[in-house]
Order: sequence, then structure tokens, then C-alpha cells
Amino acid sequence: MYLQVPRILFPVSYSTLLYSAEGDLLGARIAPDGQWRFPATDSLPEKFTQCLLTYEDKRFYYHPGVDIAAIARAFKLNNQAGRIVSGGSTITMQLARIARGNKKRTFYEKGIEIYWAVFLETRYSKREILNLYASHAPFGGNVIGVETAAWRYFGRPANELSWAESATLAVLPNSPALIHPGRNRKQLKAKRDKLLGMLNAKGILSNTEYELSCMEPLPDAPVPLPDNAPHLLERLAAETPGKRIATSIRQTLQRQTQETVNRYAREYSSNHINNLAAIIADVETGEVLAYAGNVSFKSDEKKGNQVDIITAPRSTGSILKPLLYAGMLHDGLLLPSTLISDVPLNINGFMPQNFNKTFYGAVPAHAAIERSLNVPLVRMLSQYNTGRFMSLLKAWGMTTLRFSEEHYGASLILGGAEGTLWDMAGMYASMSRVLSHYRRYNGKYNPADIHPLTLFPVIDENPVKYVTDARLTDKPVLSAAALWFTAEAMSALNRPEEEADWQQFESMKKIAWKTGTSYGGRDAWAIGFTPHYVVGVWAGNASGEGRPGLTGVGNAAPVLFDLFSLLPGNDWFDMPYDELEPMPVCRHSGYKASSICEQVDTVYMPVSGNNTAVCPYHQLVHLSADGRFRVNSSCESVGNMITRSWFVLPPSQEYYYKNYHIDYVPLPPLKPGCEQPQSRQIELIYPEHNAVLYLPKGFSGRQEKFVFKAAHARKDAVIYWHLDDTYLGETAENHQIACSVASGKHFLTLIDNWGNQRRIWFEVK
Repeated sequence: MYLQVPRILFPVSYSTLLYSAEGDLLGARIAPDGQWRFPATDSLPEKFTQCLLTYEDKRFYYHPGVDIAAIARAFKLNNQAGRIVSGGSTITMQLARIARGNKKRTFYEKGIEIYWAVFLETRYSKREILNLYASHAPFGGNVIGVETAAWRYFGRPANELSWAESATLAVLPNSPALIHPGRNRKQLKAKRDKLLGMLNAKGILSNTEYELSCMEPLPDAPVPLPDNAPHLLERLAAETPGKRIATSIRQTLQRQTQETVNRYAREYSSNHINNLAAIIADVETGEVLAYAGNVSFKSDEKKGNQVDIITAPRSTGSILKPLLYAGMLHDGLLLPSTLISDVPLNINGFMPQNFNKTFYGAVPAHAAIERSLNVPLVRMLSQYNTGRFMSLLKAWGMTTLRFSEEHYGASLILGGAEGTLWDMAGMYASMSRVLSHYRRYNGKYNPADIHPLTLFPVIDENPVKYVTDARLTDKPVLSAAALWFTAEAMSALNRPEEEADWQQFESMKKIAWKTGTSYGGRDAWAIGFTPHYVVGVWAGNASGEGRPGLTGVGNAAPVLFDLFSLLPGNDWFDMPYDELEPMPVCRHSGYKASSICEQVDTVYMPVSGNNTAVCPYHQLVHLSADGRFRVNSSCESVGNMITRSWFVLPPSQEYYYKNYHIDYVPLPPLKPGCEQPQSRQIELIYPEHNAVLYLPKGFSGRQEKFVFKAAHARKDAVIYWHLDDTYLGETAENHQIACSVASGKHFLTLIDNWGNQRRIWFEVK
């Protein structure tokens, strides 16, 4: 049993090591048995090798595992001294001793070591034996292996050590207890200097090198190992423990990113915002260049610093809005400038609000993205369909949509679903990649361009080189035209206050970026991309605690732009002209111009825009000769009428729109004596037909009144309000009325002073 040499010499656990793309050690985790034991190395530094062989085994390359001359010399010395003063063991024999668990030094055990040594020389090369010994030899305390020792005692890799440092490590396996700080220092220095003298005598060290090496101090207490990417190391150590893990992380950028995250986190902690995460990736390959899963400074663990936020599902806030915009552009459901209704909305009790609690009546679709308006985006999602949008998100790499479309509903676009910073950054990187490759592929698409980020170096062994490659397709998930207009809308966002007027500075990078804030101030997002890089940031509390004032613009965006400042400058995306065509667009409505639109701009629009409707807001209006009144044949002869094209919004949209557009001209009033045309003059703003309302309560806990609101096409109109069979009152000019409503189903009827009527049904719960 003792003579049988196992195939695996060291069935032990190892430390997990994380390396940067440059090969630098980013961090390490101790082995499960409490030892700092790096996985066996493939090579040894030349300085350490020469020191080790000079000190331990001068004839290592010439003996078969046992040095008879050394054993004879040791026997003679021990016999003369009357005690063991020399062992005569070769490095191969010492390897056998370590592999056998450092048995007691007896003649019997020495005999077994000799047998093992001879056998090991037949199984392994000399270089392999050296590497195995250096990787498993004890270096004091719980430090195993020369590479581990170099980092623990000198804070750098073994191949960067000086002669004195290499000599120190070479003598330690022979007497590992000497390394303890504050103890045995003279003996350790004497051994080291003796070895340096031997190197000098062999001509390996010059006299000057020898003297300078002897002057170098010994190492003090063990130094901490690098810990530059702690959350990434924990993530990968859980997946592949006890390995050397080479990543795509860039060491300098990683350090700068973590420092930036820590600096902002300390600043935000005054508002009890304790956690912050950031990720930077290369767009072309998807390689992650920096990974700050959370703050890394020491603090109370209850603050959640140990949580890797990058992989934690969080409410997405508004971060998905650009993908919906791109999807609608791709499918020809709107043009970038198409007006979207922005008036109060009630969907089965779900009543979205814009962040500033303001309604604008109608806004261009691109402005809804630029200003991240909630109500227009909910209306856009209703038109696009939630299930359809979920399919789009999954196609682009969102992995956290685990429920049905009925579960998410219209709230999906406002943070009703959870996503991870990893997925979000990967999705935006894919958008950039597809758009960047459009010109390279001569108007075609590579489905493989849509892929998640990766933590490991990418080697594309079979890249697409020709546009005739069978992997390319003409049918994209999202067209380059849709993505280009999306990137343009995102790049027009107002930047954080710290970077106001950024467009005045030529050196500032053009970045497509989007922020998001989840309900209750629990999550703040900011993700941006250029043709070359994507940066994602999240701020908040890992515990889910919301904080007043926490917003994507205020807390995540400043970090985003600081991180972009660390990256090289960039160009911008080429306009995909092959997917665009000149299109006459109504300047007022943003729709395709109709024959009666007076102000028309011919601009490049996605070819898919041909599927959109023509302008519905311009209508021909008959006016009196002086243009002061609207008329019809009941009160004016046809010969005295003039006909004009007029931009007319529905009453509910006009109610808000005119407050922000001083150039908006409402329709002139109807000339007295003219019959009222049959059209909807009254429009309810709140509630909508079939709305589900919930009884409001104030701070006192008492039931509050509902405030119903309507708009009328005429300024001089009077509206008479009726709830079921009860008369509520009348309004003029500002048509809103407060009333208490019991739970149940109700009819609300509005009648104006010309007999026009509007009636809706709603339910109170």
C-alpha cells in the first residue's frame, strides 16, 4: 500500500484565481480547507529555479530521483554530528514526502520516499517535477506554493521578484517556520544570504548584485492578495471553484470603475442609498471590460454590499422604452415625429402618470423617448401589444420574463417586470452591434450579432468576411433604420445637471443613453452606448428599500458619464440610407402629410413608415369671409365662404397641448345662428369609458372626492353634469367637478347648452 504511487499526487482543493485580459491577478479566494494554495503552475521563473536548484538539488537534472552522493554526504555529516543535520533528499524525494503528507523522518519512510522518487522520475519530466514541487511546497503558515508565497509576502507575481526575494522563497520550504514575522529573522536572513553567496560563487550574481541583494530587507507580515473585482470573483468561483479563471476584464479600467462606484456610493450614502453597480463592455465582441457588482469598501454587511447587483433582477423602470420605440418604427406603426396622445389614461384601474405629474396633450414619439414620458409610452404599448413586446425583449436577450402577458399588462413598459443589469447592458450592446455592422454587411444582418455579454476573451474563429455568407439575412429582428432613429432619440436626451450644455463642447462624446426609475424610488438605472462601448449603471438599495429623490437621471446618469469619460473617443453610427427614403411629413402632426397639410417637410424616414396613416389632424374648415367664424350652408352662402386647412386636436388633447404651444390656434367659434355640425364637441379626460376607479383616501384616512374633468371644443360652452339620475352641477371654461361616488357601477352624462351629449360607464371599487 505504501509503495503504490497514486495517479493524482495531490487530491486537495485549490484557491480560485481571477485574472485580467492582460494576465494580471485581479483577485483570489482561499481554498475550502483554509489554505492559500494556487493551482499548479505550468512554468517557474528562472530566478527562483536557479535559487531552488542551487540550494536544494545541484544535480537535479542528472540523477534519477535519488542522489547517491548527497545521501552519502548526509550520512557522513549526521554520523559526525551524532544527530540529523542533513537529509540528502532530492527535490523529487521532497515532492514524494509532501505528497505522502510529510511523514515522520525515519529510515523506513526515507526508503519509501526513495521508491516514490524513482517512480515519479519515470512518470513526469524534470520540468513537471519542479513545477509540482514548487506548487505544493509549504512556505509558512497556510501559504502553499511559490506563486502563492510571492503574492502573500511580496505582493506581486513570482516572475517579478528580485534575486533576494527569490532566494528568500527558495530557502523557506526547507524551514517554513522561519517566515513568521518578528521571529527567527536572523536565521532566515542567514539562510538567504548564504544562498546568495552560493549564486555569487557560481557566477550567477555579480559582486555588486550580491552585495545589493544582501541589503534587501526580509518580508514583513503577509500582505493582502489583490481584490479588484470581488463580486465577479464570487460569481465565477461559485461556477468553477479552484481554477485559474482568465477573463476579458481590463485591469486599469476595472480599478477606475470600482473607484468611481465607491466614490459615488459614499456620496449617496448620506441619503441612505447604499448600493451601486456598474458594467462596461466592448460592443464588437460583447466582452466585459469592467465589472463592479457593488461597492467594495468595508461596511456593515446589512447594507447589502456583498450582493452582486449586476445579476440581481430589479424593476426596470423606463429602461425598456427605446426597444418599444424601435419595435414600432420597425413595424411601421409610427414615424419618429408622430404625435402620441398624452392625456390622463385609465386601464382597468391602472392610471400611469408622467414623472413630473404633467400632461402635454400630444407629443412626438421621439420626444416621448427623449423625455421618458410614461403616458405616451403606455399608449404605444397598447397599440403594439404586450405579448408582442415580450417576444421582442426575449429575442434581444431579456431572460427574466417568467410570467404571462396578462401578468405584466401595460405596466411592463414602466417597470412592471424585473430585469438584470447584465441583460439590459447586453441588449443595448446588441442594438449598437447590429447598427454598426449594417454597413459592413452591405445592408444585411447577422442573427448572431444579437447575443449576451461574456466575461471571457472572445476569439472568432469563423468571422463573416463576405456579404455572400449564408449566415447573413435580409430579415432583421429590428431594422437598422429603426435602431438608428432610436439611437438618435436617445442621444438627444438632456444630460444630468453636471453636464448641462454638453452639446457646446466638441470634445464631449455623443452617447445614446436612457435612464429609468422604478416605482417608489427603489431602482435608478442609466445605460448608454456608442458604436464601441456600452456602459450600464444601477443605484439603490439591495434590500429594495426606496429612497426619496432617487432617480436614474440624478443618481445613475452622473456615474454613467464619468465612466464614459474613462473610455476613448468615438465616431457615430452611419445613417442607413438603404432603409430610408424621402417622405413628405406634416410638420404639425409628424404623420405622413395628407393633401391638405400646409406645412410639409420632406425628410428621410424608414421605408416601413409607408405603412403608417396620413395626418388625421388636418381638416378642411369653412369660414366666414372675414375668417372670424366657422360657418356652414345653414347660415352662409357658399359664395361667401372661404375654406382653409386647420390643424385640429381632439378636445382632450387640445386642453393640455395649447398650454405648451403658443402657436396652436383653436378653431374659430361657430357663427351665431349656424346649426351645430354633428361631431363630438365634448370629450371626457377623466374618467374614461369603462374605467375602473378606486376610492381615494387622504392622509387622514377619510374618503376623498373624485375630480372629473372634461374638455369642450368651444370656449363659450356650458356643460351640465349628471351622475346616474342625479344632477351634479354645471361648469364653464374650466370643466372639472368634484363629487363623492359610492362603490359600484355608474353612468356619467354630460350635456352642453347646444344639446350635445357625452355618456360613459365606469366602476368604482
